[in-house]
Amino acid sequence: MLLAIPYPPGTSFSVTANAAYCSQSAKRSCTEIFQKVDSVQHVRFSQGNTYHFDLATNVLWIRVVQFPQAYTGDTLYSETAQWRLWNYDDINPHTGNPSDHALDQFSFRGITLPKSKFGYVNYLEIKADCTEGPVSGYCANTPAYVDPQVCSPGYVQVSYDKCCVSISSTDCESLTPPPTASPTPPPTYGHTSNLVENPGFESVSLSPWYTNYGRGVTLDTSQSHSGSKSSLCADRTATWNGVEQQLLGRLDAGVEYRYSAWVKLRNAPTSFFKLAFRITKDTGKEYPGVTGTITNTKWTKFEGTLTISTKGTLTGLEIYTEGPPANVEYWVDDVEVFRVSSSSVLFV
Repeated sequence: MLLAIPYPPGTSFSVTANAAYCSQSAKRSCTEIFQKVDSVQHVRFSQGNTYHFDLATNVLWIRVVQFPQAYTGDTLYSETAQWRLWNYDDINPHTGNPSDHALDQFSFRGITLPKSKFGYVNYLEIKADCTEGPVSGYCANTPAYVDPQVCSPGYVQVSYDKCCVSISSTDCESLTPPPTASPTPPPTYGHTSNLVENPGFESVSLSPWYTNYGRGVTLDTSQSHSGSKSSLCADRTATWNGVEQQLLGRLDAGVEYRYSAWVKLRNAPTSFFKLAFRITKDTGKEYPGVTGTITNTKWTKFEGTLTISTKGTLTGLEIYTEGPPANVEYWVDDVEVFRVSSSSVLFV
C-alpha cells in the first residue's frame, strides 16, 4: 500500500520502522531507518524501507508493508540482520518453534489475516522538520492539497493496489510485485539517489562498510554529525587505515559525481585527512580525492567532484578514508556520492 501525505515546501523527513517489543542482537534489529529515493516508482518497487518527497506536489510517499512485531530485520537470508519483504510462509527464526511465523497471523477456511500479539503493535514513525508556526509542534504553512497520481496515464484505480483501464477491464498494470522469500535484491539508483549505502552509519551493523587495511572500525553513538551514530576509526596502525565501501557498478565512466563526508578527530587536536577513491582498471590504479585538516572541536565537511575516465576497463572502485598518523582516531559520518550530470571531461 502506498501512503501519500502533503507537507509544506521545504520540509525534511526522518522515517523509521519500529518493532513493538524487541531485544536487539547480532541476529535481530529493532529499528529500520528509511532511505530517501528520487521517485515514486522507486518507492513503489522498493522493499518498503524508502521514502520520496515530491518537490513538484509537496507530497511525501511511503510504501507500507507488513513487518514482524518483534524485529525489523533478521539473518534468515543474510549474514547480518537486514530488512526485507517478509512472506507469510516465513518462519520466525528467533523462537525455535517451526510453527511460529515471522508475521503473526490467523487463518480460517483459506483466509489469512495479520494479527497483533500480546497487544503490542509495531509502527512507522514519520518526523517532519518544517518551519514551526504559532502553535508549537505544527508547521507554519498549510500545504496545498494535490490529488496523488496513483496510476499511470490511461489507467484508473480499481483497488488499493491495482490500476486498470476500467473497473471491468482485465488490462491492468502490476504495481506491487509479490513478496519473495529470496534475499533482498540490491537497490537500484536514480540520478538523484545517494549511491552510498548506510551513509549515516545508522544501520544495526557497519555493513556494507568495512575496515580499510586495519582493524577496529566500529559504529559509535558518542558522536554523530546527524542521527545517532557514526563510524569510529580506531586501533589504527598506519596512515591509510580507515573505513571503506565498494561502489563498483554504481558509478559510470564519463559522468560527473559530487561526493562528501563529515569528519572529526577524537584523540588529537588537528590532523591531515583525505577522502578518496581507489579506481582500479586494466591500465592501472588511480587515487583521486580531497584533502584538508580536521580537528577535535568540530565536524569538518570534505567534498569534491569525480569523473571517471572512459579509458580502460574498470574492475574495482571504492570510496575510503585515510590520513591521520597511526594511533590517531577519528569519526566519519554522512557520506554522500551523487550524480551531477553527464560529462565529456575525463579524469586521468
